[in-house]
Amino acid sequence: MKKVLLIGVMAAMVLVTAWAGGQAEADDGTFAVGYSPKFLKDDFQVLLLEAIESGLEARGWVLTGAPDANGDAEKQVSDLENLMAAGADALIMVPYDGAGVVPAIRQANERGIPVFSIDDGPSGGEVSATVRADNVDAGVQGAEEMIRRLQNDPDWPDVTVLELQGGLLTVNGQDRSEGFYTTMQELAPNVTVIQRPTEWTADMAADATQNVLTQYPDLDGIFMASELMAAAVNARLAEAGRDAPVGDPESVIRVAIDGTPAGLDLIRQGALDATVSQPLSGYAEKTLDLVQLAIDGGTLEVGEYEDGRVVMTPVGPQYQLYATLVTAENVDDPTLWGNL
Repeated sequence: MKKVLLIGVMAAMVLVTAWAGGQAEADDGTFAVGYSPKFLKDDFQVLLLEAIESGLEARGWVLTGAPDANGDAEKQVSDLENLMAAGADALIMVPYDGAGVVPAIRQANERGIPVFSIDDGPSGGEVSATVRADNVDAGVQGAEEMIRRLQNDPDWPDVTVLELQGGLLTVNGQDRSEGFYTTMQELAPNVTVIQRPTEWTADMAADATQNVLTQYPDLDGIFMASELMAAAVNARLAEAGRDAPVGDPESVIRVAIDGTPAGLDLIRQGALDATVSQPLSGYAEKTLDLVQLAIDGGTLEVGEYEDGRVVMTPVGPQYQLYATLVTAENVDDPTLWGNL
């Protein structure tokens, strides 16, 4: 397997050596990490922050800060600048806008501060590593499950599915849509797929659902790029009299991605057929392991691993962790992050 240095640029290679000598520590001798969430309005992002905080404490590192970008790309850049000014030795971010965050990453590159990205990758600058799910595969799994369930429809394959896309300015949004739509086209070419963008917002998902139901009252399935849309979507289905529970012949098939506690509860309630659970528990642990690897001057090998695979991207190495399909059959699995 090909070995890649985590930092990827010569200035950062020098920094890795400095870390090994203890020169990049905070004034009190501790290693300081700045964390930038894209927003803190859903279970996934809140629990991810908690996992980062717990992981830092276990390693004896300190959190410089974790300001909420609140879905504002400009604020996230400002937040990252402030974390650097506050003395962060490393930055971990969940990018809201893969392109919008690039100026902050380049500033960190110039200062020799390593950057680690979680859940989504930036479109420019140099990152030491990105840790995320294989989101194309998550979309593929969602499409395959949608098809399996739709095949029980008496009108199969002449059925209609609404795809509620995520933010198409983000890699996650693009990858999930690519995986879902391409698989539907390949495995079920006669199924009509209606795509609507949502920018990861429940309001836009609700409006799109209402509009499509007006045009297609016999809608057969809905794929949601994120479960944060599910409650709003279900409300619109109820208003249209299409909220029959999972398993009912009149039910609209609903499949999503994330695996949040709320999403798992919807499966238990018969209000969501399936979801593809992201490996959130692994995000924080793997990212902090890679920070430690960089501190130690280590390398990351491109290739397949037990929990995922490492690929090289234009901005740096990317560790893609495997996601898990969740249905009523395995919704109570204690290893799912939504059950922790």
